[in-house]
Parts: sequence; structure tokens; C-alpha cells
Amino acid sequence: MIHEHTFKSGDEMLAAMVVDTVTRLEEAIATRGHASMAVAGGRFPQPLFRKLSAVVLDWEKVTITLGDDRWVGVDDDQSNEKLVRDNLLIDKAAAATFVSLKTGHDSPEDAVADLNDRLATQISWPLDIVYLGMGDDGHTASLFPSSAPDDLKRGLYPEKGELVAAARPAVSPVPRISMTLPALLNARYIGIHITGQSKWSTYETAKNGNDIAEMPVRGILKQTDIPVDLWWSAENPKG
Repeated sequence: MIHEHTFKSGDEMLAAMVVDTVTRLEEAIATRGHASMAVAGGRFPQPLFRKLSAVVLDWEKVTITLGDDRWVGVDDDQSNEKLVRDNLLIDKAAAATFVSLKTGHDSPEDAVADLNDRLATQISWPLDIVYLGMGDDGHTASLFPSSAPDDLKRGLYPEKGELVAAARPAVSPVPRISMTLPALLNARYIGIHITGQSKWSTYETAKNGNDIAEMPVRGILKQTDIPVDLWWSAENPKG
């Protein structure tokens, strides 16, 4: 079941998400001695990351990774890793461990095997928190409906144990790497954060349909094993 949190103010949503995130991380650390979290790129996470980075927490017991990234240099402004390093892995959260989705390979296809090994050995599964965004086309992470059918199939229905898949969606100027749908669902909790009326309309369409290839976010919304929170505000946060 999807729990919908709706806010008029983006800053109100931001404050609520910070409290919820910290609570979940603290509970994981208290219960299991460590916590793990996969986060998303995009516009909204930057202020969320900044707020979280200032929170007093046993960050040395937290492992952070990404649900997806663009296949660019980690210093490129398009890089989700750069977004995380510049805005989350600072201040008090600098003590957290970060697991990158980037390697030195020329292409994401060439990196899949190494990244599978990296995520399998450096992350404690299931993830305690997975945060995802959603595009107006219904994509989430880098599971895009505009990817070639075989590529999308590898992302949605991979071989057993495959944690990542390469993606070359038609709408993206650069290749991408993404956690597969089963990897994203190997979590204790999933939050999807979106803002604006257009994204709400997309969410309603996704929620009321069943074709996952048409709108890959349905792979998250239509499953019933993992609790999912939909975080929506009418406007972007200013803080």
C-alpha cells in the first residue's frame, strides 16, 4: 500500500522527510548496528542532502549509494555522485561510507560485472531506505520507457543476482547505469519524492495502470511487499 504525504509547501515536505529519514537511520543503527541508503539525483535531493548533512547521527555507521547515475566523470555537473559528494557527504555526514556506481570503464555495459560485485560485497542488503524520483514519462532511477526493449527488460527483469543494468534511453544525451528493479525492491522502505502538479498527474496515471514497461515506476507502485511513501509538494523547497 502507498502512503501519500502531500504538502503545499516544499519546505514543509523537506522538513518532514528529514525527520523521517533520520528516524529510520537511527532505528536501523540501533537494531542492526548499521544503516544503508540509496538516494536519487535531480533537483529536489540537493536541499534534502544539505539538511541531512548537518544532522548529528552515527554517520560512520551509515553506507550511502545511488539508485542510478549518468555515465560521466564524477566531477561532471551531470553526475549524481558529484551531487551527493558536494551536498550530502559534507559536514557531519562526511563520516558516512559512499559506494559509487561509477568505474573507469568506457561504457556502463562494460562495468556491469564489476558493479554487481561491488554492490554485493560493499552494501548490507536489504537497503534500509531507497529514495527515488520519477519523471513525467514514468521513469524511475534510470529505468526509462524510451530505452531499447532489451535494455529495459534487463533493468526490470534481470538475470538472478544482477543488481545493475546499463541504460541508453532515447531522452538522455549520455548513457546511464541503474540499479535493477529487483535491487531497488531489496529494501525495507522506499520513498518517492516529487513536486508540482505535472508530477502528481503522472503519479496518478502510473498508479492506475499496470504496464510496467510503459511506466517503469509502476514496478515500485504496484508491488505490495515493500512499504512505499509518496512524498509530494505543490512547489519545490526553497530551503
